[in-house]
Amino acid sequence: MREVRASAPGKVNLTLRVGPPTPDGYHPLVTVFEALSLRETVTVRTSKTPGVRVETIAYLPDGRVDEATTAAMADLDPGSHLAVRAARILQRLAAAGPWASTAAGVSIRVDKRVPVAGGMAGGSADAAAALVACNQLWDLGLGADQLQAIGRSLGADVPACLVGGIALGTGRGDRMRVLADGEGEAGNTSAHHWVMLLAHEGLSTPEVFREFDRIDAARAPGLAEPTPEETRALRSGPEELSQRLVNDLQAPALRLRPELARTMEAARRAGALAVTLSGSGPTVAALARDAEHAQDLARVLEAEDTVARAVCASGPARGAVVEETEVN
Repeated sequence: MREVRASAPGKVNLTLRVGPPTPDGYHPLVTVFEALSLRETVTVRTSKTPGVRVETIAYLPDGRVDEATTAAMADLDPGSHLAVRAARILQRLAAAGPWASTAAGVSIRVDKRVPVAGGMAGGSADAAAALVACNQLWDLGLGADQLQAIGRSLGADVPACLVGGIALGTGRGDRMRVLADGEGEAGNTSAHHWVMLLAHEGLSTPEVFREFDRIDAARAPGLAEPTPEETRALRSGPEELSQRLVNDLQAPALRLRPELARTMEAARRAGALAVTLSGSGPTVAALARDAEHAQDLARVLEAEDTVARAVCASGPARGAVVEETEVN
């Protein structure tokens, strides 16, 4: 039996520019992702029982099991789980190679720390971690470009979770160019500290895009990539970064969910350097000066009636990576 454990990060969008939909119904994007310290851990293990099985355990920020989310995940169709879909793709490749005898069955455990349905790419992180774990499990030897190509077939955010750091996404937001590596590996990249303010209810991404098309698409500023000056600011300290945050989906999301505007205003009053929506929402990201400031903001903002939970995170974090391999 073989077992591989891998992890991948959630994300926040530092910038998100949206173009009008193309004939296939998709919107072109130019977005800058920052990978966050909140990580999904995926453990894959060969099994004598054919098929792919998945167990998901969700955790609260203090390390306790989130019983409600764990129960909700157990009720989902396993076929819709992005980690399962990722494993099945690589399982088909393994069935044609030297590990065919071990590829019939695989069990997956997901330890979930990225909030669900919050615009932070938790499901995409599951897929990214499953891809690198299964690639190692069956010695497939797939390179970064190949894994990203498979990731694009699973979801637009999966490549961002694979590469980590601060990365520019174009196309549907899934064609990646790394601007800064994770965890300070590029010496001229500063750390950013965030408070992620979770909403009480989810928000449909397709609905947000439809609302964008209804009002905002005609006046959207366009899809220019960040200039060198803007790129430098996105990699710099929190004060400079605070002047560059932008999200074209914020206005339509706030029209659909006006209470999010109250969350954002509360974060500004509490002293956040800047506030933005994470992706299509509903999570609000408040930028702090440092780790201590983030903790202070979280304590204050968790008392707001529009905030379900305040979670501290930092970036840029490394992308998907294998943590451990065992052979029994």
